[in-house]
Amino acid sequence: MKADNFRNMPDDPPFGIGYLRLFLNKRNKAVDYMFTDINYAFEKLTGWSREDILHKKVSGLTGFAKSEGLFWLSYYEDVARLGRTQETTQWFEALKRYFMITVVPLGKESLMLVVRDADGELGWHGHDEDLDIVFNKTHDAISLVEYSRGGFRYIRNNAVHQALTGFSNINGMAPIQLLGYEVGSKLQEYYEECMRTGRPISYEQNFNFAPGKRVWQTEVTPVFGKDGIRYLLCSSKDVSELKEAQDENEVLAQRLQSMFDYHDAVMLIIEPISGRIVDANPAACEFYGYSKEELQSLLIRDINMLPPDEVEKYRLMTYKKKQRFFIFPHRLKSGDIRIVDVYSCPISDGKNTLLYSIIFDVTDREDYKKELYMEKEILLTTLQSIGDGVVTTDNNGIITGLNSVAENLTGWDKNTAVGRYFTEVFVLQNEETGQLVENPILKVLETGRIVGLANHTELVTRQGRYIPIADSAAPIKTEGGRTFGVVMVFRDVSDEKNHRKQIEFLSYRDHLTGLYNRRYIEEKISVLDKDEHLPISVIMADVNGLKITNDVFGHKAGDTLLKNVAEIMQKFCKEDDLIARWGGDEFVIIMTGKPLESAEEVIQKIKDVHIAIEGSSLSLSLSLGCACKHTGENSIQQAIQQAEKYMYQQKLLDGKSYRNAIISTLLATLYEKSNETEEHSKRIETYCHAIGRELQLSSKEMDELSLLALLHDIGKVSIDPNILQKPGSLTPEEWEEMKQHPQIGYRIAQATPELAVVADLILSHHERWDGSGYPRELKGTEIPLSCRILAVADAYDAMTSDRVYRNAMSSEDAVCELQRNAGTQFEPSIVCLFIKILQ
Repeated sequence: MKADNFRNMPDDPPFGIGYLRLFLNKRNKAVDYMFTDINYAFEKLTGWSREDILHKKVSGLTGFAKSEGLFWLSYYEDVARLGRTQETTQWFEALKRYFMITVVPLGKESLMLVVRDADGELGWHGHDEDLDIVFNKTHDAISLVEYSRGGFRYIRNNAVHQALTGFSNINGMAPIQLLGYEVGSKLQEYYEECMRTGRPISYEQNFNFAPGKRVWQTEVTPVFGKDGIRYLLCSSKDVSELKEAQDENEVLAQRLQSMFDYHDAVMLIIEPISGRIVDANPAACEFYGYSKEELQSLLIRDINMLPPDEVEKYRLMTYKKKQRFFIFPHRLKSGDIRIVDVYSCPISDGKNTLLYSIIFDVTDREDYKKELYMEKEILLTTLQSIGDGVVTTDNNGIITGLNSVAENLTGWDKNTAVGRYFTEVFVLQNEETGQLVENPILKVLETGRIVGLANHTELVTRQGRYIPIADSAAPIKTEGGRTFGVVMVFRDVSDEKNHRKQIEFLSYRDHLTGLYNRRYIEEKISVLDKDEHLPISVIMADVNGLKITNDVFGHKAGDTLLKNVAEIMQKFCKEDDLIARWGGDEFVIIMTGKPLESAEEVIQKIKDVHIAIEGSSLSLSLSLGCACKHTGENSIQQAIQQAEKYMYQQKLLDGKSYRNAIISTLLATLYEKSNETEEHSKRIETYCHAIGRELQLSSKEMDELSLLALLHDIGKVSIDPNILQKPGSLTPEEWEEMKQHPQIGYRIAQATPELAVVADLILSHHERWDGSGYPRELKGTEIPLSCRILAVADAYDAMTSDRVYRNAMSSEDAVCELQRNAGTQFEPSIVCLFIKILQ
């Protein structure tokens, strides 16, 4: 402190001010002090000049007694340590005066003194006003004790003392009288010690004052007069809260010490600068194999196997609070090296800053980490080496890793994909419907079981490509069975799929035509034979004359013929129609969701196409039949059988068909025995077809009309030729025999599978509209439509043709005859329609 600090003070202030600095040793113990500045009043009151005492250690000044210097050194140290202002009144023998000294702490080493003249030459009595000023300038509880006639009497106490104790007037009272025997006798002992030693003493005492129980720290200072100690100045501080805090600190300190001594964790206390081990707990001694004294003789670098400069660097990082956790290799006394976790932080013991370290042996953990690292590296190498894609997720479905194959297949690199939801990277859909498939990761997390992708699943890559994949996903579980993620392994099955398609093509396709084969259709029928696909129409086709084509023109021509048939069917069928080669010369078409009319349209289009047979002037001839499954009561197989029956029925009409030989033989016999001719049958067929087209009959019904036109009189082959060729009228007996031919024709057709389809029609072709016909006397619509059509066509042709028993009528007469018999022999509407056709 410089003299400038006092420049603005009065020339003759009432008190002196001085500044001093303490000298501390390495243990922060005060060993000396010196004055750094004093004011003029200080010089005047004490008689010490600035030149004599400033910046000089007190221990070297001749004006200070050694004992007196030590007293004030201890006093100043206590004020600086406690950080609280202290006041005392002392007799200075060298100056022969009383001074009131106020000591104000400015820091750990700096203090300020305020010195006042306490009128030591005079007694305290009679100077009440001055004494009040001295007493009431402090925050401490002050009481003044006088020793007189062998006893101690209080003569004054200040306002603070009165407020804390509740004693307003203690003048003339003895300690025992004021405070009771137990407390008062103890205070007298302290007073007597102070009188005996002539030095200030301090004590701590519990009091039960009126305001409550308190703990006081009291300093008793002897006040000397010319003849010795005249008074005892008692300066007390209420330290109740401080005492409680100290007690709590002591308990805490005991707890901490117990933790240090008895905890199983290794603990070391280290001096941060030198690295010297200051203290070690029993666990540390047991771990390192040293005694406590041996550890305290070591530096931390003696057991840390890192280079000394690194050990120092890390120690200073802890000291500066830059890092608190380390992993070090420590060497034991046995020479073993152990890997330890070190948790270290700076602490203070009130005087010094030290490093407190808690140490755990983690050698096993580090060895395990190395093993895990090796396993991880092996796993990563394996994952990167296998040909399948691998992706892992956590329990939230967020991707945690994927290998290079997965990167290539998805188009996502690992750094971009990790941290995203699985469904962001893996867009999985059904390759046939385009619908998203169920998330396999979510399914595994929900069920805890291994799951596989459904068939026909494809991956949509980041670039928009579609890759068919197969996969399986499985939970990743702990040893305890807790799921903490999912792993999915998947692969590109494009090649497998193409290979499978080739195999399927070969197994389900006809190698010659490229159409499906019978095996495929038979398997597909079980899938299609459901109500949701109704109606289901079936077309059966047979290539007429294939065998003779092969025999005459060669198998190459026959193969070409079959290929042409396949091309025609593909041309006139829809994409969703199933076309197959059913057998050697047979084909089948299955049309789901389409009525019979659609099948007949296709048949008609096919019939209208003319395709020449290679190497000849002949053209392709097909026999076609169709049927429809309208309800769930029937099966597709039944519809195929029905269509096949109608196909064979048409085949009977085809001149190239071997089955036609049956009809040809029967008709040849008929033509030979009767007046019936082939021309007559062809004309009737033409008339029937004309009426059928107007009625919009199906192809099946048209084929039935053709067969009926040819075969309706086939039963006449069993009738006596004389009756058939008789030019005159028949006798009743002959007429009865003639009327048997429908039944005979019925039996012939029934006995021939190829003709069974028209057996009922042959039986009914002589029924009449009014019910007077034979053999069953059917009436009206009970008669099959084909028979009603045939009746009109047959009658017209018979009337307009020459017979052995009459000449032909004119067309006009025949029409009149039809009109006359409409409603009796013929259905009126068909007669009207036929006449319209003729016109």
